Amino acid sequence: METPNRIWWARPKKLCAMERPGGGGRSHRPDRREADIAYLKKHGVRLVISTMTTRHNLGDYDAAGLAWVHVPVPSCDEGGEKLDELLGILRREMRKAGAVAIHGNRYTDFVAAVCAAHMHEWKDVPLVEALAQAAEAGLTVTPEAARLVGADYEAVQPRSRMASSTASGRSVTT
Repeated sequence: METPNRIWWARPKKLCAMERPGGGGRSHRPDRREADIAYLKKHGVRLVISTMTTRHNLGDYDAAGLAWVHVPVPSCDEGGEKLDELLGILRREMRKAGAVAIHGNRYTDFVAAVCAAHMHEWKDVPLVEALAQAAEAGLTVTPEAARLVGADYEAVQPRSRMASSTASGRSVTT
């Protein structure tokens, strides 16, 4: 089974952020959607949170036996209140067995920000580190996403992280 494109397991076996199963926008493929949903089920996902402004895929989650929550978010710039709402949902849902997947459409900056904020709240993971992990996993991290959670976007960039690691004497591979 192939791993979906642009997926970050922020909390392995508990929480992942991704683009819409099947791909977003005009690149969406129904056969890929089926495979992505099968992947999620195989990896213990029981709840899917969609932040898309449309209701696409929700019927597919029903058909696959997955619970879902729809919290439409037009953009990171308009996501402040929704971020707080989603963090509350994650606090509640992370106590339960199984995993949660959260996705946008094609743009993954907002879901990366939500998971980074959750990681910071849950285990005090620095926001810059969490956003860098999301970017390394293939999610898009924008200046707006960093601003939404109060992180320095420049510090998230690979070159900035490498320079600070080298300057601190730590190995760049850690």
